Amino acid sequence: MKLKRFLFILIVIISINFPVKSCTLWGSAGSTGKDGITLVTKNRDWKPDNRNELWLIKPEKGFKFIALYAIGGESEGIKGGINEKGLVVLTASASTIPKEEKYGEKISIAELLKTCDTVDAVLDKKDKFGTPFFYIIGDKTTIAIVEIGQEGTTSVRKTENGILYHTNHYLDENLIKFNKKENESSYVRYNRIKELLENHKDLFTMEDFIEFSSDIHDGPDNSIWRTGSTPEKTRTLGTLIVAIPKDAPPVLYIKFANPGENEYIEKLVLDEDFWGK
Repeated sequence: MKLKRFLFILIVIISINFPVKSCTLWGSAGSTGKDGITLVTKNRDWKPDNRNELWLIKPEKGFKFIALYAIGGESEGIKGGINEKGLVVLTASASTIPKEEKYGEKISIAELLKTCDTVDAVLDKKDKFGTPFFYIIGDKTTIAIVEIGQEGTTSVRKTENGILYHTNHYLDENLIKFNKKENESSYVRYNRIKELLENHKDLFTMEDFIEFSSDIHDGPDNSIWRTGSTPEKTRTLGTLIVAIPKDAPPVLYIKFANPGENEYIEKLVLDEDFWGK
């Protein structure tokens, strides 16, 4: 494996918690995937003032996990990950709420990955999610989208046999009042990923999700893979896809488009040997 390009760091205690920006999240579970595989994806969008790294985190207590970690800029911190139990937690910002109205503490991604082994275990803690945010979570049988609004409001969509997708605006009828700011890109990306998923004729594979993640149908600022219409504009800095078979180790696909670097792509099989390294 070409692991030398990654920064792997052992951390005893971690409680880092930073905001993220626009992203596209989607997944499939059950009979929608080939051989019943679960697939969970995040395209990470942000200003080109930071870079992605992949960290292997071994806490003193709790599960080991791999974290997608952003270094530099205003956005340093964990953006999602998968733990040794095959639980995936990925996030997107609620960018239709003004920054000054986002308040309250939330449980960290690291804490969820250290302490939870299934989607339901994460949902049992949804009341601690706090700050307005969006999550996609998955395990080998289930995926779920969680919307966290203001005033302690929460919405959950969960399926063991279907597709789910989200961008950066609220969808639940009880939370759409929190769409206070315009976000054209969020709506365009939402409609595009919906089209790609719902019009797909075959069972989903990781290769299908890789193809979707690279889609440039709607131009530099509104596509699922964003290149930015100017050097300062938000762009897609990376893709993280996890495939979780029912009877085999998960496979992690990453594509990093760090500013000033060539694109880097890697697939990792997350078997016992990997976690034991």
